[in-house]
Amino acid sequence: MTENMNHQSHEDEIDLFDLVDDIRDKWYWLVGSLLAGIALAMAYVMTATPEYQTEATITEAAPSELLPFSQAALRNRLTLSASVKDVQNNGVGDEPVSLPDEAVFELDAEAAFSSARSVLRSASTRKAFYNFLLSQPDEELLPLISSQALTEEQNLANFLTRFSFSDPGKGDSDTYLTIKFKLGSNAELARDVLNDYIAYALILHEKRVRDEFERKVHAELELYQTWVDNFRRVYESEKARQIARLEEAAQIAASIGQKKPFYNTNDVVVSSEPPLYMMGEQALRQEAELLRKRSDSPSEDIFVSGLSVVKNSIATLEGIVVDWNEVELVDVDQPALLPLKPAKPRKLLIVALGAVGGTMFGLLAALVAAASHRHLKRSHRRSSSALSYLEKS
Repeated sequence: MTENMNHQSHEDEIDLFDLVDDIRDKWYWLVGSLLAGIALAMAYVMTATPEYQTEATITEAAPSELLPFSQAALRNRLTLSASVKDVQNNGVGDEPVSLPDEAVFELDAEAAFSSARSVLRSASTRKAFYNFLLSQPDEELLPLISSQALTEEQNLANFLTRFSFSDPGKGDSDTYLTIKFKLGSNAELARDVLNDYIAYALILHEKRVRDEFERKVHAELELYQTWVDNFRRVYESEKARQIARLEEAAQIAASIGQKKPFYNTNDVVVSSEPPLYMMGEQALRQEAELLRKRSDSPSEDIFVSGLSVVKNSIATLEGIVVDWNEVELVDVDQPALLPLKPAKPRKLLIVALGAVGGTMFGLLAALVAAASHRHLKRSHRRSSSALSYLEKS
């Protein structure tokens, strides 16, 4: 009895060769599962909705495209010198303005690309573009970007994830932005939507740059106009003060009978100006009258210190014309093209995974079937041994 049990225990042990024999004996499970896995994978590939992906590349614009922003009137900004501040505060000073190396508005290729990149990558830009697409009567596109089974928020989230962006690596000296877009079932729509998005975003970017340009120029013109008003105010105050001085001196000259100019070096201190009344009453009153009549002359501004420089700057700024149709803030180096094949499903990969999965399942099924068969044989052998033992007893 003990010998039979030891023999049975030895038979229960399975080595690697037994497993190989089991798989070989149950080969039809392996082949069947492999074929089934491949068939299922091919069925999925044939019935799955294809998803197409296209991409476009944006780069910096050539410096020549931004020449309108290099005009001298934009590069050189007026500022008040110390003497001008004295003029405005105290009514004294000669030189009213200076030209520092400071720009009214500055935009180079790098800055233009950086701001455009921010607009293109912005989720708010994609959201605005999505709403724009929904407002268009495109019966072919709308079902692909908006599903009735999803909420409005879910549809928007799905649309935002259709975009992906990549910048150059750390070791890449080029400046560019690659934009990818994926859309199911229609390659032409994928291409068109991405090109339309880029055009939409760049129009939005140009509007922002244009608004910023006009805001800064307008602010500068307002500042210059404030200076003009201040210069004129200071001038009018000084003119009124000079007329008052002349009138007072004329009264003094009249009181001493000084009708005409008369200077006597014995009457004044050496190296000092003679008293104003010594010009004589007639000259003093005539000069005061001339100062009054300046207000009626269109050329009075020539007497206002520094005013001509500011007015010339105003005229130059107002005369700046930027043809925005000719300005290229960035360059669309490569627009989106028609995809040659779907990005998904990846047919070869799916079929290969189906074959691997089928093979693994076939191996497992073959081993289970062999183990079941071996268990039945052992059970039958044990039953036979037990009957023989009972008969001998």
